[in-house]
Amino acid sequence: MNKNHIDSYLRSLERELRLRGLSQNEILAEVESHLLDARDRGIQKGLDPQAAQQQALERFGSARLVAGRFEFERNSMKQKLLLIAAVVFGLVIAFIDTRATWDDTGITVMALLIVSGVVGLLAEKRPWLFALAVGLWLPLWYILTTHDLKMLIVLAFPLVGVYTGWALRSGIRKLRRAG
Repeated sequence: MNKNHIDSYLRSLERELRLRGLSQNEILAEVESHLLDARDRGIQKGLDPQAAQQQALERFGSARLVAGRFEFERNSMKQKLLLIAAVVFGLVIAFIDTRATWDDTGITVMALLIVSGVVGLLAEKRPWLFALAVGLWLPLWYILTTHDLKMLIVLAFPLVGVYTGWALRSGIRKLRRAG
């Protein structure tokens, strides 16, 4: 059976995936399988092969749209893992700072700035959420133990770090587009 429309679609999809930096082989095999199944169902319903191909492609959506869906899925999972990592690093920093033998505020501040800066470089959206994930734990501990709300000022460091990393990421992205 001639599958030239499907092959052409797959080449377009491969280009779109490559532009988004996505691995192509597994995705292309999966999409091809779905398209061929849809084409075969169309033929079983009495359509000629060309019409069945066309119907399968129309129902599937444009190559740009499909590549966008795969990119969204990948980024969504990456952002969830990044949020978990941010919480873990924030808890580790808070744990170390709350030890009775620890008395180095400068190192704690630098740790908050560096960790949140790296997280900001990797965050796709909602940088404020990642700043809270890194920096909430230390003020929360002190508020619960000393009832002193002044410790909320500590949130300024992860906010500065995340937004600095996020701005750097935006700058890098603009340079890539321009170059």
